[in-house]
Formats: sequence, structure tokens, C-alpha cells
Amino acid sequence: MEIIPEFEWYKIVKELKRYKGTTILIGAVDTGKSTFTKYLIKELLTNKVRVSLVDSDIGQSSLGIPGIISMKRFDKPKDFDSFKPDKIFFVGDINPARKISIMVDGTMEMIDIARTEGVKTILVDTTGLIAGNEGMTLKMGKIIAIKPKHILALQEGDELEHILSLIEGICIHRLTVSPYARKRKQKERIEYRSKKYLEYFKGSRTIKLLHRRFEFFYNGKKIDIQEEPIKAGCLIGINRNDKTVALGIFTGLLLDKMFLKSPLKSFKGINRIVVGDIVP
Repeated sequence: MEIIPEFEWYKIVKELKRYKGTTILIGAVDTGKSTFTKYLIKELLTNKVRVSLVDSDIGQSSLGIPGIISMKRFDKPKDFDSFKPDKIFFVGDINPARKISIMVDGTMEMIDIARTEGVKTILVDTTGLIAGNEGMTLKMGKIIAIKPKHILALQEGDELEHILSLIEGICIHRLTVSPYARKRKQKERIEYRSKKYLEYFKGSRTIKLLHRRFEFFYNGKKIDIQEEPIKAGCLIGINRNDKTVALGIFTGLLLDKMFLKSPLKSFKGINRIVVGDIVP
């Protein structure tokens, strides 16, 4: 896809190159955040700046698949050719309003990994949830936790000002939405998510496991699947402790056996299943 940059984007590249740190992008749905993020990654790599992307847009993820927060480190320009995550965090929903605290925790976990790897420039793409108390709570929760150096605010009018007006001590770059930002219809969004799931689960196998080997969690709390049955067909996170290793689709229980589909080859060390609300 050809990216047509706005004039003010060039200035942002210079700022991020000069003043390294974590940058969070915020804006409503269809304001071009993901396109702008890809442009910044390419330009920073061209300028020999290592960069990590944390994609927390769980509804229309460009790096991972819907329902997860993902992270990838880019060391050189050719790394952009493989636009797939290095690490993932399972949220289990495509609606961030239902998982605000988990969204903040997961985003912070991916950022911590990037920082531990020594990357100085981190870009955080976000969902388009900005309206009302939920939008403000989610965005401010992330900003307070992340403590970014830069905020890139893409807006058509003043729709972000109820959030931006609360922020102190952070460099805010107010940017106009590109006229090339494409509006996606709801049907396109659904088809995009379906395509992402099909790609991820292509070649998956059906796996039979003793369910007593695992702890089960839902919405951050441990559950007993005998008392709180899991919905057949739902998306699950396959974890080693609190770290998501892969995703699966739960297909059912029979006595002491659990059945699921996943592309994961080995379940060695896997001890936790995180139950989601998505049925792909």
C-alpha cells in the first residue's frame, strides 16, 4: 500500500529521531493512525533508528490479530517486510470498553518487553475509542501508565481535547487527519477480522489435553470450568504463567479431556488458559 505523507509528518520524524522515547498515537476510528504508524516506522528505520511497535488496537490490529495486543521490534528496514508480532498479550475481546484495565496492563507489558530489549523508540498504536468517560478512562489510563515522551493526536476538529486538556508535562503534537484516511464500513471491518483469524489458524490441529493440567482465567480472575463452562468456539489465550504463547479455539470438554484447535506445536510448559469473549 502506498502511503502519502502529510507535510507535518516530516517534522514528526525529525522530532522522534532527536527526542527518543515512547510515543502514543490517539485518534478516533478511521483517522489513519495505523497508516501513520507504518510511515513513522519506515522513516525511522531509514534514519537508522531502531523502533518497536506496540499495537493495542484490538479491534482492527494491523500487526497482530483482533483480540490481542502485540509487539514487534524493527532493527533494520528489511524487518518491515515481515509484519508479524514477536510477542502477544491476550485480551479476548474486540471492544476495549469492556476490558479497560486489562488493556492498560497488556499495553504496559508489551512496552516493558520492548524497553527491556533496549529499544529507545517505541510507538504505541491505539483503538479508536475516545468518546465519553470510557474513552477518556482508557486513554488516560494508558498515558499515566506509559508516561510517554510524545503524544501524536490525530483529530478532525477538537474531538480529543477532553483528553488532551488533562495532560501535563508531555509533548503533544496536534495533527490534522489526512484527507487520504479511508473510512471503513462495518462489513469491511468484520471481513478484515475474519481474514486475520483464518490466516492465523491455517494449518491448526485439534488437540486433546487433560484440563486439570491448566489453570483457567477469565477477565483477570481464576475460574472453575466445571462451574463456569466455556463457550464452544471461543478464542482462548494459551499461556505460560501470565505470558501468552499462542492462541487457540476451544471446542469442548468430555469428562477430564479438553479439546481445542491451535497452531501451537508443543504444550510443554503451558499451564494457563485465558478465556475470551470472541467467537471467530
